[in-house]
Amino acid sequence: MKKLICLLPVYLLVSVMLFGQGKDKANAKAKKNSTTPAIQPDKISSTKHDQIIWEGTKDNNDGGPKPSKNQPAKVRAAFQRDYPHASNVAWSKYRGDWTARFINGPFISTAVYHANGDRRDTRTSLLRSQIPQIIIEGIFKKIPGVDIGVGVKLEIPNVVKDIFRIKTVSAGTTKYLFYNSDGKEVQYNY
Repeated sequence: MKKLICLLPVYLLVSVMLFGQGKDKANAKAKKNSTTPAIQPDKISSTKHDQIIWEGTKDNNDGGPKPSKNQPAKVRAAFQRDYPHASNVAWSKYRGDWTARFINGPFISTAVYHANGDRRDTRTSLLRSQIPQIIIEGIFKKIPGVDIGVGVKLEIPNVVKDIFRIKTVSAGTTKYLFYNSDGKEVQYNY
């Protein structure tokens, strides 16, 4: 009986440790399979978002978006209609279009509008892990050994499939490739 009493705490300790390890594995698996975006408003600065969104589009004359306070009424109304729950909105102007950077659910996004209120697209920065796997595989088949960086998801009005702009570096050369959600390379005037 004394042996049983002495061994009981050891058995309890081992049981608790095994239960805890199983729970850690389950939590790790759930985290790995989670659809929670990796780039969240609390994980990326607005400056980093802007760098990702506009990278490769700047020229010597523009330099990048310029902060703006006086958007046309049609642009403001269209944005409010398209994104009624947007928060932390910051307006700018770039290449003749009005842009609104905002918190879009768990993401930071930028909506681009023409002066007449027509939305050109909405751009959301993505980490490589958030880019559809079919696109990643297609790029590796086309360009073996390429480095794939961050991406941008483009949501375009009246276009069913989103377009993904992917930053690639191969042999020291940076290129931006565009793919639809089916993994087919497409053209887009970014």
